[in-house]
Amino acid sequence: MVSLSVQLARHKKAPRYSAIRSKHFWVNQFDCSHLRPLIICRGPVRKEAMDVFESIGITEYGILLSEKDSIIYARALAPELKCIRDPKYIHRIADYSGVNQVERQQCIETIIQIAKTHHYNAIFAGYGFMAEEEMLVSAIESAGLIFIGPSSHVVRSAGRKDQAKAIARTCNVSVVPGIDDLSVLTLLDKASTQAALLQLAKENKLELPALLLEKADSEKALAELLLLCGQEQGIDCFTIEALCQQAVKQLMTLCAQFPTHRIRFKHTGGGGGKGQRIAAAASSFSGDSVNQLQQAAAQAPSLVREILSEMKMLGPGDNKNILMELNCETTRHQEIQLIGNGEWCISLGARDCSAQRHEQKLLEVSQTQEDLVSALVGAEQLGLKEQAASLLQEQLILARMEEEAVRFGQAVDLNSVSTFECIVDGANHYFMEVNTRIQVEHRVTEGVYALLFTNPQSNEEDPEAGNFFIVDSLIELMVLLACHGERLPKPKRIPRAKSCVEARINATNDALQPHAGGVITDWSNPIEAE
Repeated sequence: MVSLSVQLARHKKAPRYSAIRSKHFWVNQFDCSHLRPLIICRGPVRKEAMDVFESIGITEYGILLSEKDSIIYARALAPELKCIRDPKYIHRIADYSGVNQVERQQCIETIIQIAKTHHYNAIFAGYGFMAEEEMLVSAIESAGLIFIGPSSHVVRSAGRKDQAKAIARTCNVSVVPGIDDLSVLTLLDKASTQAALLQLAKENKLELPALLLEKADSEKALAELLLLCGQEQGIDCFTIEALCQQAVKQLMTLCAQFPTHRIRFKHTGGGGGKGQRIAAAASSFSGDSVNQLQQAAAQAPSLVREILSEMKMLGPGDNKNILMELNCETTRHQEIQLIGNGEWCISLGARDCSAQRHEQKLLEVSQTQEDLVSALVGAEQLGLKEQAASLLQEQLILARMEEEAVRFGQAVDLNSVSTFECIVDGANHYFMEVNTRIQVEHRVTEGVYALLFTNPQSNEEDPEAGNFFIVDSLIELMVLLACHGERLPKPKRIPRAKSCVEARINATNDALQPHAGGVITDWSNPIEAE
């Protein structure tokens, strides 16, 4: 019998799901070759998905090509386009998502129709914002298609930043100080009682489901119901101006509590630097404390409007909720990789992505318990007390973040891959948001961990016995979870390497501002280190 540690050291010879799927009954039951996925994202993740699909026996898949793609890829090699065996698997579409709710719905209907017409049975959305569009995921599920990613109930509860923070509080997860219900507060300012809220719904011809109305046992719950129904029916119960004025009031309150902190405004559907703005700290303005607060609060309306415009949320029924929270200045940004099948949930360490420019990550560094413990032991043996103390603190913080991440994942019945994002401030950490999708930097996690799936009826780890297999690709894992999630046993994370780093090159102009200029002239597949 070959030991598991030896197999992992010789990774290419390790028993992977894709390599041995047809040799053994237990492994073969998790075959995914029946999938015909339609890939509705662009860029490197599209090419990666194609490579993964091929490696696990999925040979028929298609991709979308939008008008924007047609312009960009005329100036690039676009390797994923060159790898398509037959042009019939390339499907034209005007855009992946529209500028408002009506256009988004039309785009979704077009995508579903393409999938149905060309006999695709699954859809993969990569790490674009479409991957976190609840409307899209719900439509895919309603059409009887498989979504390779978290299901709509996970996107609904964890993907929206306001909902996620509310759930986090119920799970005893530490959150950043601030507010996450600006739209609810705006509505309650307009109608503060249940009777007034019901009258407001009547005036706006808003239909409220009787079953949900019975459960709305407080003013806040009823306001949340009005907002939810308004989004579904394309109706606003408050104006953007009212939202801006509420933001002024809340910003003044936050600045009074934390006068030396800047305040981050963030749309509940934003991420990756999109849909975010930062208000200057009150202490940065001149005058006495009253004047400082007034000047700080005056920033709110323009920030709110900029965010709504950037997120294309200016239309009736669009989700206009914005979070306002402390922008902790001396923090590090860390994210915990989560996977689950709806019953079990495990974490795969952290990725430190503190090095950023223009809210875009520049460097991703893995952080694992195994690596921290090893470094801690080494520091103690060398008598480096300060370094050892710092490493111990890092280890304890990571343990708490992973524990909270798993608790959150179980609370939302996570059934795919997601990322639990935190900021670390000294010895403290705060939960920020969950990305219910694969991340650009997912390969950093793949570099340090593989997943061991073992037949619950056997403890044998002999590759010839076919009682276990190893997955080292998160996209492959997403496919497995989409096809066989409920039957997959809880895996064990297996260290592959002590650490992994990803450096990202962001295109900029001479002023170091984001700019997509330039021509791609060459590309290569990742080269595996020996």
